[in-house]
Amino acid sequence: MTERNRAGIRSLATYIPRAYHQAEYIAAQSGTPAEIIRTKLGWYQKNVPGPGDGTVAMGLKAARKALYYSGLQPSEIDLVVWSGEEVKEYRNWPVGPKIQKELGLRRAWSFDMQQRCGTTVVALKLARDMIRADPGLRNVLVVSGYRNSDLIHYANPRVRWMYFLAAGGAACVVQRDCPVNEILDGHFMSDGSFAWDVYVPQGGSVAPVTPEGLREGKQYLDVLDPQGMKERLERLSLKNWLTCIDRALEKSGLSRGDVGYLATLLVKRSAHEWLLAQLGLRPEQSRYLAEFGHHGQNDQLLSLELAVEEGRLRDGDIVLMLSAGIGYAWDALVLRWGPVTTARHQGGRVLLAHSEGNP
Repeated sequence: MTERNRAGIRSLATYIPRAYHQAEYIAAQSGTPAEIIRTKLGWYQKNVPGPGDGTVAMGLKAARKALYYSGLQPSEIDLVVWSGEEVKEYRNWPVGPKIQKELGLRRAWSFDMQQRCGTTVVALKLARDMIRADPGLRNVLVVSGYRNSDLIHYANPRVRWMYFLAAGGAACVVQRDCPVNEILDGHFMSDGSFAWDVYVPQGGSVAPVTPEGLREGKQYLDVLDPQGMKERLERLSLKNWLTCIDRALEKSGLSRGDVGYLATLLVKRSAHEWLLAQLGLRPEQSRYLAEFGHHGQNDQLLSLELAVEEGRLRDGDIVLMLSAGIGYAWDALVLRWGPVTTARHQGGRVLLAHSEGNP
């Protein structure tokens, strides 16, 4: 990789709504005991949207922070990538142009992309690759909003493993020749045999919304064969994650022993601890998002922000970002945190902030 082709995360920020559902509230709505949620599932509350917390609105709140802390002017952003969810303020709404309009990014172009809860990790790899391929591309703004909490019906036991779907926003600026937080390499896998396992039954072209469907809860996510999916995922998921981890590290010239911090999506605590063990990491070398819930494709940026605030990250640490998306996909991306050793710049440090809605 030449100096000209480096890319890194110049700044990042999240937006966290103030409202939340605690385990006790979810237990009252679902019949699943709060103790099971806290111990077996491993988390105890999740953020949910409040007034004004639309999917795109939350992404914009994070994006304004990320742009401000990057020190860049709106005219310096070349590309906007929307990596947020499809559940947003309006159906079939192109979000990239909305981001451009609200932030005054008159020179940028934009597109929207989707890989469920893996989208932002994929977007970071894509931004790096596009910077490598296009000498005219310097600053890429990646923006995500997530409120799939709207799609969870607590009374449906088939979606118990998705009770933790939450709401929030996240954004970052990926920059050519960035003096900090270099994006190294990644590896990605997907398996189409899971394509029909999880979806919303009504609201698409095959089955439009009907009054009967609304009464039956078909406007929410459902799992067609929860036991079959669980069995197939148990055979493949952790194995595929390890493949992605090892290949991403190998492409980056590294191995598991080099990893200093794990920025992963929220999973069951037992799976989180298993991942730490596979990487030889201590609990403080990651951040379990028990008080936030699963913010979808925002989890990795939230984890990084919390790690900086809590002193879990040091300059030079190798960061492994892990994600997975319904469908099913597994992703791993490697960063080298802190100033780039081959080209140290004065003031080269990550710039971070929670939005004012954060706890």
